[in-house]
Amino acid sequence: MGRFEKREGEVPAMRAGVDSGGEHSRKAQSKNASIIIPVYNRTDDLLKLLAQLKVQNRNDFELVVVDDGSCPPVSESLIVSNYPFPVLLIRHHDQRGIAAARNTGIASSSGELVVFIDSDACVADPDWYEKHMRLYRRAEDMARKKNKTSYVFHSEVYGISESYIGRVDTYANWLGSCMKKACLIRDRHVPMNNTSMHRSVFSAVGMFDEEFRISEDIEWGFRCLSHGVALIYVPGAPVGHYDRNTVGGVWDHYYRFGQYTPKVRARHPDAPRSWLYPKNIFQAVILFLPLTFLKTIYILMQWIPQSPWVFLYTPGIYLANVASFWGMCKTLRAIGCRKRQKHISR
Repeated sequence: MGRFEKREGEVPAMRAGVDSGGEHSRKAQSKNASIIIPVYNRTDDLLKLLAQLKVQNRNDFELVVVDDGSCPPVSESLIVSNYPFPVLLIRHHDQRGIAAARNTGIASSSGELVVFIDSDACVADPDWYEKHMRLYRRAEDMARKKNKTSYVFHSEVYGISESYIGRVDTYANWLGSCMKKACLIRDRHVPMNNTSMHRSVFSAVGMFDEEFRISEDIEWGFRCLSHGVALIYVPGAPVGHYDRNTVGGVWDHYYRFGQYTPKVRARHPDAPRSWLYPKNIFQAVILFLPLTFLKTIYILMQWIPQSPWVFLYTPGIYLANVASFWGMCKTLRAIGCRKRQKHISR
């Protein structure tokens, strides 16, 4: 059975943390993949996910749980040691953001392949890991045909909420999962939930930028594209996700997402569709209605082949787009104010 290991502290102290002994280290080194789960204040969801991973029919992986300053912290007593794979629990003393949590997981893991799952994911299929690994190899073949030596693989994510707001969050948040065929992604990023890559990819493009508390996966995905790393979507190993079920939860999520959009686009001015994004608050005010409307139509058209009833969720999807645009406007306004203050101070 797998050994349980706990480590605490900041990233520089990870390698010097508490080690449960040589048996874990030898087992971890023999594992082909490391599944990394960042978690913050979602202990109940995490325990459900761990129970599902425990009964996977294929389990040649190590599990790395990174507690990003949860209050109360994830207790090692809740994560029992009778797993058929090694389990490593690492704690940040304070919340540092999902980018930092993922970086900690990468630095502390030992598998050649890195697999990310969100703590609020649902892996109901006991063959999920086997399917994910099989499709990862298929993605490798697709990358090779395109003369790509490095690639990132993503499979679909589906919302498991049946409420109206929950379905809105599904349609607005998991747009990439509307595709039924495998493809190379050239015009968008891939979410990190249900995503894997060889750890050498991080040597090529760098780790997640901890400056981004949100949208860190978008910024990292754009970096992959600029470095010639293929982003590949192959459906067939789905993971569920507990979507937001309140109007306030949806608004807050997309508002905060929008706040980081100008920062991501400024970092990557040549990223796909950059011409669609306002560069200042004046452009944003002028384009507010047309862009929120067009983005809503775009989302609807992408989902229609798979879910014709998506039109019923138009008001909610539009609200999510308005929230995102509003957050973007706030950031653009703040950037404009700082520029004017610098000009005046001269």
